Amino acid sequence: MLRHLLLLGTALGGAYAQTLLEALSKVPELSNFTTFYRNNEAFAALYFGNTSNYPVTFLAPSNNAFTAYYNQHQVSLFDVSPTDLLQIVQYHTLVSDLSRDNFTSSGGKGITAPTMLRDSLNNNRSTGVSLAAKYGGLERARGQVVFIQSAGQASSPNRFKLMSRQSSQPENAGVRSGLASIVSLETLDADQGTWDGGRFHIVDGLLTLPTTCEKTIRSAGLASLDSAVNRTSLWASVDSTKNITCLCPSNAAFQAAGNPDITLNISALQDVLLYHALSETAYSDFLTDGQEIKTLQNLTVRVRVEERDGNRTIWFNNARVIDANVLTHNGLAHVLDAVMVPLEQMNTTNTTASGTPSATPSSTATNTASSTAATSSAAALLAGMVRVDWVLWTFGASLLALI
Repeated sequence: MLRHLLLLGTALGGAYAQTLLEALSKVPELSNFTTFYRNNEAFAALYFGNTSNYPVTFLAPSNNAFTAYYNQHQVSLFDVSPTDLLQIVQYHTLVSDLSRDNFTSSGGKGITAPTMLRDSLNNNRSTGVSLAAKYGGLERARGQVVFIQSAGQASSPNRFKLMSRQSSQPENAGVRSGLASIVSLETLDADQGTWDGGRFHIVDGLLTLPTTCEKTIRSAGLASLDSAVNRTSLWASVDSTKNITCLCPSNAAFQAAGNPDITLNISALQDVLLYHALSETAYSDFLTDGQEIKTLQNLTVRVRVEERDGNRTIWFNNARVIDANVLTHNGLAHVLDAVMVPLEQMNTTNTTASGTPSATPSSTATNTASSTAATSSAAALLAGMVRVDWVLWTFGASLLALI
């Protein structure tokens, strides 16, 4: 009996003993990538055959992804340079064996996943302790990340699509990469999406390599923030600084606060911008309610997290995140619905914004002021902004953050 069980186990184990090329060739919608692999087989065999990298999860571009790439760039993926080819493949390789359950059972948070993309041009950041602990250590987790999000998750108006061959009903989810781009993710069952080195799933577009914050902000259409950073000549510093999180008020938030990108003097505007720059990479799935994070001026910003009916909403001070995890080469950005009011001002004036809770931690979020009141308060704070040494005691409207 034991002998029969061992033979059965060997047979079942052998069902998954296949190279990535062999596994890919069984999926019709990956026929273009299968050809792409064969055309670059020496490189592919060396890269995907490196067992020291196992286990990994590869996000394989579908046939539609090849068409979309050509339509966008007027160049076929079959004709990309070796350097570009390597970066594309590296960014599509996640450094863990990730199944559909990993993408959908994160408690509404989504997951930040490191990749094999490690060159400094696309990855001018270091690995945080929490990310390293989750993905096997500092060295293994040091690559640039993607953010994967499933139905009903996170603070973003953009819903990605996650599909599974186990169900005919698509779920809202997908993969976020550079320049705020989003592609849909189709997960494969274990018997179809497994190979010697781990797993693979299907994406309907190529992931976009993260680039500078300046290019990312412009691509996202945050014109008011771009104008403010230009006026203060901070872009060079912002783009060269490692490990920052930019908290970026939207264009509407700038307008509601009295257009500080135009009306403030350079010194005051620079202080506002620096207050909106956190000195660490604060991916949304690692944020907790009541957490406090230092800005580049060593001031404090407080996180609020509310989870309700499968949805997760995040605030920084009084400002709600409306688009999370906009990845850059040196960190990330979160787009906000308001300019942040400093904690000192919130604690003394009970200032709140557009339905957000007060700054004082509590187990339940409370809505204590209307959007109109918050906007008026922010504008008033801006008008009275002063600078005392390095501490910004009052100001209330502005955007992004950096350096």
